[in-house]
Amino acid sequence: MNIVITGSTKGIGFALAKEFLNHGDNVIVSSRNEERVRNAIQKLKELFPNNKINGITCDVTIYEDVEKLAEFSQEFFKPIDIWVNNAGTNAYINANLVDFDPDALKEVVNTNLLGTIYGCKAALKLMVPQNHGKIFNIEGYGSQGRVTPMALAYGSTKAAIPQLTKTLSKEAEGTMIGIHTINPGMVITDLLAQDVPPEAVKIFNILAELSETVVKFLVPRMRKIKGTNKHIRFLKFSKATYKFMTAGKRKYKFFDEEGNLREEFLKS
Repeated sequence: MNIVITGSTKGIGFALAKEFLNHGDNVIVSSRNEERVRNAIQKLKELFPNNKINGITCDVTIYEDVEKLAEFSQEFFKPIDIWVNNAGTNAYINANLVDFDPDALKEVVNTNLLGTIYGCKAALKLMVPQNHGKIFNIEGYGSQGRVTPMALAYGSTKAAIPQLTKTLSKEAEGTMIGIHTINPGMVITDLLAQDVPPEAVKIFNILAELSETVVKFLVPRMRKIKGTNKHIRFLKFSKATYKFMTAGKRKYKFFDEEGNLREEFLKS
């Protein structure tokens, strides 16, 4: 399969790229940062010398950039089987709305929501003529309608993802294109692990997982999924319940007793 992933030079996006490659697929990575794109391509080619791997800079808040990503991907390989709208941010700020910088608010909304909409549009323009393909939109904190104090903008954008996906699935009826959502749960990335409130550390130790663990669950299901408007959820109720029942084993799994991310999980 041929895969395009936005925001895929670090975190869960990069882990998704590696796991798709591990299944024998070909991958296009992207990021706003040119150096990160180069480094990601180099690392992936070293790990998977027999796969087709390429990448391009792409700011998902700019539609022309997303369109260029689509055109670049199609030039590199056809058809595009899977497009993952993964790029997202909380602007690395945990704060109440009254204290949240207006420019940072704009960055969060434009990246998480407008960037996903732009990605869907560009992917559909590729997939409609080929009459097949899968688009995956990433849910997150707030997607299930829960309140998200200290992360209002992020939660609001993620709450929109299920509605966006349902509506787009309706618009794509009669095609062979599936539009789906993925909920990876709590994943230890630089986005999640910075400035963690003390009251949240215990929950993170219990429920969070490494991106490598999560993608091993997600990718096989993404490759096999049929139809449209399906939901792939890593942290189901039964799994969360088990984690709480065995919480003693996870007391300091990722964060130490002082609430600091343990050294072995720090990312450069």
